[in-house]
Amino acid sequence: MTICVLCPDENKPSGGAKKLYRHVDVLNRNGLSACIIHQTPGFRCTWFDNDTRICYSENVQLTPADYLVVPEIFGPIIPKIQPGIRKVIFNQGCYLTFRGYSLAKKNDVPPYRHPDIIAALVVSDDSRDYLQYVFPELRLFRLHYGIDPSVFQCHRHKKRQIAFMPRRGREDARQVINILNYRGSLRGLELVPIEDMTEREVASVLDESLLFLSLSRAEGFGLPAAEAMACGCVVVGFHGMGGKEYFRPEHSHPVAQGEIVGFVRAVEKVIDLMDKNPEVLAEQGRMAASFIRNAYSLQREEADIVQFWSDTVANG
Repeated sequence: MTICVLCPDENKPSGGAKKLYRHVDVLNRNGLSACIIHQTPGFRCTWFDNDTRICYSENVQLTPADYLVVPEIFGPIIPKIQPGIRKVIFNQGCYLTFRGYSLAKKNDVPPYRHPDIIAALVVSDDSRDYLQYVFPELRLFRLHYGIDPSVFQCHRHKKRQIAFMPRRGREDARQVINILNYRGSLRGLELVPIEDMTEREVASVLDESLLFLSLSRAEGFGLPAAEAMACGCVVVGFHGMGGKEYFRPEHSHPVAQGEIVGFVRAVEKVIDLMDKNPEVLAEQGRMAASFIRNAYSLQREEADIVQFWSDTVANG
């Protein structure tokens, strides 16, 4: 019996791909045979450190004893991938569940009700609520992501630096940053866009940044903001729905989704705090890092993965 995890052939930073690799590593470490399946021979994600076991589709012949884990992004074609093989949908982005579907009314069987689908994995309480409402009969299991403390560390002296990821909410970022700039609010501050960086380069920027702008929209969890908190950044912005559970007001500055002026005001409030009471801001960063370390440890993630698969395999 092998657990095969399908992963797109894209070597660009993606928290989802990283977590698929991690899933396989945890399974192999705990005595369950597992591999990532890529389409292109020789392909491997290299933007983060890994020695994950990789298989290639042309060499994989699944049997009824095996399981196939399929990301939610494959949408309506999921049942057509290796038909007849037991499948688990790894839904890391519940708001992508219906990507690729038409707007027409139809009576077909959606993937989540297909007999090949034995369960779905989700990564936040928000995602669990979403899928539970849509498919109440579906077997659901919530995994807690783990943030690696050896990568996302909180120990550097913080610069007067604001980090953000333009690929998440680029147009919102354009508005927020230009408003701040033309209001004169960014004097003495450095802006660092996080683009085309390896995982360790991202972690280095976060470790030295005092603020992180969260531009998330419709996220299953929202790893960037959580990783920024793990590095002691004070996070300002949108929780993207999936991040509601960790975007606590005692250590972050949540803004109502889509409220651009509210976002700018929150950033200006934090900048003012930086100037007038920097220790309060530093304490918020430390609180955020401590919360993420405790709530989203690698040990908890591993225990969740092992529990799900132990139960699944035991029940056939």
